[in-house]
Amino acid sequence: MSIRSAVEFIIVDDGSPITYDVGSIDLNITWLKITEDIKWNQAGARNLGVTYAKSDKILLTDLDHELPSETFAYLINAKNPGRNFYKIYRRSPERGLYKGHSNLFFMSRARFFRHFGYDEEFAGNYGAEDYRFVKYHKYHGSRQKYLPKKIICYERVLDREKSYHSLTRDLSANTPVDLQKRKECETYGDEYGHSRIFLNFEWKVIYRHSVFPTTLPTEKRWWKPLWWLRYLSSTLSR
Repeated sequence: MSIRSAVEFIIVDDGSPITYDVGSIDLNITWLKITEDIKWNQAGARNLGVTYAKSDKILLTDLDHELPSETFAYLINAKNPGRNFYKIYRRSPERGLYKGHSNLFFMSRARFFRHFGYDEEFAGNYGAEDYRFVKYHKYHGSRQKYLPKKIICYERVLDREKSYHSLTRDLSANTPVDLQKRKECETYGDEYGHSRIFLNFEWKVIYRHSVFPTTLPTEKRWWKPLWWLRYLSSTLSR
């Protein structure tokens, strides 16, 4: 199966004030637009994107990163991440190989939802949602790792004056919120420290298109008769 037919792209426009025509894109793609003006709504935008995703293997990233075809091929063929969630090393001519971005994750969609996604109580103010997302997952047994160093991504060259936001990065509002959530986890244990606020806004679908594969999947006629093994083994049932 080709990368083009195997990958689904979910694009989330987080309330941009401009109008545009997406046109026709021959990819598996869903283009969404949040129709409310909520500052720093990354938590909500990511929750929305994962909600529309069809695969259990997902990659969460901002649009200032790009992946080479080799990385796409690796992710397509990788086993389900399960309780692991992965960062990806970056490479550039100037810096060589360097650490991955703190909010680019390859992970399981089911695991994302098992722990309630991003906490949208942070939306409206800058910062802490990525940090708390990682901490909350680790508290509940998720394991953060890196993909092999040969699997990389690149930072895109963007004109941050013309094509970037102008919001103020001020942590003063969200730092107390983050500290309160940490205290709840420390005091009350599992599943505390998350507001459960989810998709707290309006949105619309701008564009959808599907590419139908030209070949059938590999046959696994042995899979269904072995259901009882998955019934007996929690490892096989994942």
